[in-house]
Amino acid sequence: MRVSSLFLAALVGLLLPGVAVATTAGCGTVVLPSGLGLSAPGAVTSLNPLLTTSVYNLEVSNQIYRPLIWLDRHLEFDPTRSLASAVATPDGGHSWRFTLHSWQWSDGIPVTPDDVAFTFELIRKIGPGYVKYGIGGIPDYIQDVRATGPHEVTLTLNHAANPDWFLRLGLGGLPVLPSHVYRGLSLRDMRMRQTDPSLFRVSDGPFLVDEFAVGRYLALVPNPRYGGTPPKLRRLVIDFLEGGSPLQALRSGEIDAADIPYNLWDLATALPNLHTIRLGGGFSYDAMILNFRSSGAPFLRDVRVRQAMTLAIDENEIISLVFHGQSTPIHGPVPPAMAKLLSPLAMSGYPRMQFSPQRARALLNEAGWHPGPDGIRSRDGHRLQFEVEATSGIPTLLTYLQIVQRNFAAVGIAMDIRAIDFNEMISTLQGNGHDWDAAVLGWTVEGFPDSQEFFSSNGAQNYGHYEDKTMDALNAAVVQAAGHQALDAAQDYAAEQQPFLFLPAGEVSVLARPELHGIAKMTSPNGNWSPELLTLSGNMACPSQVAATR
Repeated sequence: MRVSSLFLAALVGLLLPGVAVATTAGCGTVVLPSGLGLSAPGAVTSLNPLLTTSVYNLEVSNQIYRPLIWLDRHLEFDPTRSLASAVATPDGGHSWRFTLHSWQWSDGIPVTPDDVAFTFELIRKIGPGYVKYGIGGIPDYIQDVRATGPHEVTLTLNHAANPDWFLRLGLGGLPVLPSHVYRGLSLRDMRMRQTDPSLFRVSDGPFLVDEFAVGRYLALVPNPRYGGTPPKLRRLVIDFLEGGSPLQALRSGEIDAADIPYNLWDLATALPNLHTIRLGGGFSYDAMILNFRSSGAPFLRDVRVRQAMTLAIDENEIISLVFHGQSTPIHGPVPPAMAKLLSPLAMSGYPRMQFSPQRARALLNEAGWHPGPDGIRSRDGHRLQFEVEATSGIPTLLTYLQIVQRNFAAVGIAMDIRAIDFNEMISTLQGNGHDWDAAVLGWTVEGFPDSQEFFSSNGAQNYGHYEDKTMDALNAAVVQAAGHQALDAAQDYAAEQQPFLFLPAGEVSVLARPELHGIAKMTSPNGNWSPELLTLSGNMACPSQVAATR
């Protein structure tokens, strides 16, 4: 808490009025921190969308390679930002027909159905190394992909699937790569050249890679051959700001927009020459991922302990103290902002999972864990103690976890906090070791709130190695059955079992220069960026842009 207080005091000093806000040099240029509208800044470490899941990487790769299916902020197919201009499944999810826009790659070669077929072929070749392997049935459900016309491609599954699930989770956000660039490239070369700008010069998206200073920034310029809405910017710079404060960088004129820290809301919104954009809640939540193979905390496999941990956490206190009221409690795998996909129990807030230290203590007593002299429980000579790993450099996360730490201690659970680098966190989660107990990470639902990828025994992102036959069966039903009944049952069971500890994520607000417009349109609750929708006025715009608006 002392560290957080000192940080806050220093930052308040930096934000006090008195110094004029600097203007970013160069008309038509916008400088944004990576992760704007979603998370604290972080480095772009790969431009290949088949090999990375980092939100920072996807923000950029989506500008280079337009997905086959783009989902809008309501998770509906948006043909204006998709490679496909139309999609149909005439037989209820067994076969899919896509009509492609008559777009070109930036080198003038047409985008064709062969590029779509090649991308699926490449995914199969990469195998489990494909970062979304198994998610949404890709590639296991794919029986055949072939051109059925000069601008038409037909995809056939080996069996019918829930159309909502497959369209939004399997196809939503799926990139299409230029076959004439990647054909003949070995998998080793692909992996070795993930940060090589020369490999990514050919684009069918709204932007082209101009500069890439690894660990520092990435600069994009408009793609003159883009077939969709053309960017209004001359240059977009994404600053990684690692170790820096976005709000301080905005104040000094280094960047043009920044997320508002919750603990500085009142002060930041009062700053002159800047305006506030409230983005609201995203399709996201924070999760304490539990490692069911942990050698140091085998008690995490006991559902009674997990339920007690959930009951011990005062989410309303977290929302009040950390997010200053800008969040919503959560106890299951469907974010509150996705209201139309919540089960009736989820809409009621899962009463059995809500804050109750008394019920938490009763469950721990039932499981045989009893308080010791210091209040921490033990059983058979083992303390009820574990370590949680969290990304370093985020003061609000430290405060967040200190509240959880205190909540746990009140019912007899000891939690140690270990701060590590974000990339180290990802490496830990993707490993199969037994040497970690828990980790906190934010999740964003990109297309469909399917628990299969996280909680099925063979889930692509089942980082905690959770295995439950009932959960497997429920998740399989979601994949196969249209409608909401199967999804309701799966999310309710996940809320009861708590394979994650589901935790609230804050709603985001952004502070930006008044000459920068379209931040709310550019961002989306599912984490997608559309910077081609940004517009400029005043000193940020070029003379020709200003004249065009008159």
